Amino acid sequence: MRIGGRYIQALIAMAIVIAAAVPPAANAQYFRRPVSSFDTNVMLIDEKAFLGTKIDPATVLIDQNGKEFLWGDTLGKPVILVLSYYTCDGTCSVINTNLANLLKDVSAVRPGEDYRIITLSFDRHDKLASTSAFKTHLALTGPLAEHWTFATFKTEADLKSQTEKIGFKFFWSPEDRVFLHPGAFLFFSPDSRLIRVLYQDEVAGRDVELAVLDAKQGQFRPREVINFMISLCYSYSYHDGKYVMNIPLFVGFGALGAGLVTLFGSMLIYKRSARLGDKNNVEAV
Repeated sequence: MRIGGRYIQALIAMAIVIAAAVPPAANAQYFRRPVSSFDTNVMLIDEKAFLGTKIDPATVLIDQNGKEFLWGDTLGKPVILVLSYYTCDGTCSVINTNLANLLKDVSAVRPGEDYRIITLSFDRHDKLASTSAFKTHLALTGPLAEHWTFATFKTEADLKSQTEKIGFKFFWSPEDRVFLHPGAFLFFSPDSRLIRVLYQDEVAGRDVELAVLDAKQGQFRPREVINFMISLCYSYSYHDGKYVMNIPLFVGFGALGAGLVTLFGSMLIYKRSARLGDKNNVEAV
C-alpha cells in the first residue's frame, strides 16, 4: 500500500511539473475554437472575368405568386438583380432593404419605366411560402412594390449553372447554419449582359442611378439627354467599387475650351490688326 501511495504521489507531482512547464497561452489556445482564416475576398465576383456574360434567356423562374416566367421575359430594360435566400437570418433582408432605400434617392430613372428589379433565391429549398413571406417582410410600397419581383429557380440545375455563369459564389456553413455569399447588386443590360456589380455596403444612391444608366447601353430616349450627359460625367472605379468624377473628361473639356478661347481670341486680334492696318493705309494715302 505504501509503494502504491508513493507511486500515485509521484504521478501527481509529475503532472504538476508538466502543467507548470506549459505556457498559459498554449493552454488557452488548446481549448479555444480555432479562428477562421476564411478570406471574404474569395466571395467577390471577378468583374473583369464575368462582365458581359449572360444568364440564359430560357431559364425558368417562379415568382412570388407561383407564376412561371422566363429570364428572357425581362429583356428590353435594364435589370437590377439581387441574389438572396428567403430563410436568411436577417442579412438578406438588410441587403434588399438597403437597395430599396438607395432607390428612393434615385430620380433620373424610374422603376418599371426605366428598369426592373428582381430578387432571386439561390437556395434550392426556397418555395412559394418562403418567397411570399420574404416579400411581405420587406413591406415595399409604391412603384417599388409594383415593379419588384421575388422569384426562385424552377430547377436546381439552372440554379447552379446560371449563378456560376455570372461568377456568383455561395457556400453553406453547417456550423452556423447560414449561407455565406456576397451582398451584391448586379446590373444587367436590356440584352441580359452583366454590366456592373455594386456591393451594398460601399455605395450610395448616385452609384445605383449611374449603374442603371450604364446598363441602358446608350438606349436613351430624346428626353433623357440630360441623363446621358450625367452618365458621361462619372466613370466606374474598380479600385473604389463605386462611381467617381470623370476627371479626364473634364480635363479634356477644359483643354478644348481653352483652345477655342485661344483660337477665337487670335481671330479677333487678327481682324482688329487688319482693320487698323487698312485704316493707317487709307490715312497715309
